[in-house]
Amino acid sequence: MTPPRTRPRRGRPAVFNDAMQTRYLDAITAGMRLGEAAQHVGIHSNVPARLARKDQEFATRLADARAAGRKTRADNRPHGEAHYNNDDCRHPDCAAAARKGRARRRATTARQPDREQHATIHDLDPPTPPKSPISLPLLLKAS
Repeated sequence: MTPPRTRPRRGRPAVFNDAMQTRYLDAITAGMRLGEAAQHVGIHSNVPARLARKDQEFATRLADARAAGRKTRADNRPHGEAHYNNDDCRHPDCAAAARKGRARRRATTARQPDREQHATIHDLDPPTPPKSPISLPLLLKAS
């Protein structure tokens, strides 16, 4: 059995320690995007992704935090037509905004003049080959 080390280990110190991981995951859970959370903690945005590839436990915690952050952002988004269409929100305000938007688009389409429904066919003359100023004997002579 080897004795415990008394002197400090050599090598690069950990940049993304447990306290920073907790702060990073809390920021993501609060609704920050990944890059914003990394900047908030003071690390490069690649560091958590690299750790998630190596550490399965951190990857699971990161996935949970991302899901919670996505829900937080969706809950904080104002109700409207975009929220109805993109997030399947069926809040009465979202449904009313979607109805108004559809009615406005239908009214705009109805006001446009009727366009011709049939395609117009144009007869085109067959293309004529270009007249070349260079003759075949000159080309043969040049090569």
